[in-house]
Amino acid sequence: MSRTPEAGRASRPVGGLAAIAVAAAVWGTTGTATHFAPGVPAFVFGAVTFGLGGLVLAVTAGRGTLRAVAQRRTRGWALLGAASLVVYAVAFYAALADAGVALGTTLAIGSSPVFAGLVEWLADRRRVTRRWVVATLVSVVGMVVVTLARSEHDGGGRSLAVGVGSSLVAGLTYALYSWAVARGMHAATSRMPIAVGRAETDGMRVGGDVGVAAARAARGPNERGLVGAVFGLAAVPLVVLAVVAGSPYLADPGNWPVFLYLALVPTVIGHSLYAAGLRTVTASVATLLSLLEPVVAAVLAVLVVGERLGLGGWAGIVLVVVGLSVLALPARRGR
Repeated sequence: MSRTPEAGRASRPVGGLAAIAVAAAVWGTTGTATHFAPGVPAFVFGAVTFGLGGLVLAVTAGRGTLRAVAQRRTRGWALLGAASLVVYAVAFYAALADAGVALGTTLAIGSSPVFAGLVEWLADRRRVTRRWVVATLVSVVGMVVVTLARSEHDGGGRSLAVGVGSSLVAGLTYALYSWAVARGMHAATSRMPIAVGRAETDGMRVGGDVGVAAARAARGPNERGLVGAVFGLAAVPLVVLAVVAGSPYLADPGNWPVFLYLALVPTVIGHSLYAAGLRTVTASVATLLSLLEPVVAAVLAVLVVGERLGLGGWAGIVLVVVGLSVLALPARRGR
């Protein structure tokens, strides 16, 4: 009697669960890590992190990276994904700098699946489900609550407004990146269309960092090559930006431990662990585990960075996590 893929996953879940939990935990350290390189602008963090990390992922994909760029059916999607990734790299770190680690991470994570659902609705004419609407409303209420709580503690102001806007831009560009990669994978493999706006999607983490591509990287040479192409193409302008505009900060050796940590641990190692975990864990379970990221980010922001959330801030974060959990739970389907 042959074993089904789900049975194979169920028989070896512990290692996959641990890999995904560790990945989510290291993603949650991203904002706190920037605290140890004070004075470095947000764009430098984004450019160095995704520039170096992108080059590593592109090289490890090998010849598949070049094939994905050379093939007409995947080249356009790779370019769109790379362009979205470049904007996301800068916007996410700007959100952390201006809105704070806890708020910036929560808004980026909470808005990404909302934007992803809207992208699918507009581009693919995919109807939104009642559960998506409920989850979106809960998450949006949570994002408003945590934003108001932060405004009460810090007095609001232009910096907070810029941070909130950057968080939403990060959520939107991550959704566009995920959609482009999913469409490119479909073009490369000639499989059924892949939904990227729901938590059921294989390989998509709900968080504010890049996950869908690396999570799918282990699925085959075509997919891995597309991932390498997207990261490699995005790395080129980001490396140029880092060298041209961020050279004073690159020349400071004290900043490099943080740069290397962000590029290698959350970006390369974190996504590699997530991809490995998806070999034995279903996507819905993986997405639920990835919700550890905003919790870790918030706890570290309070304990290490010294941010103050208050009861309202924690309540908002809980609402966002609850909303995303509703998206992550598997839908009931008849057989």
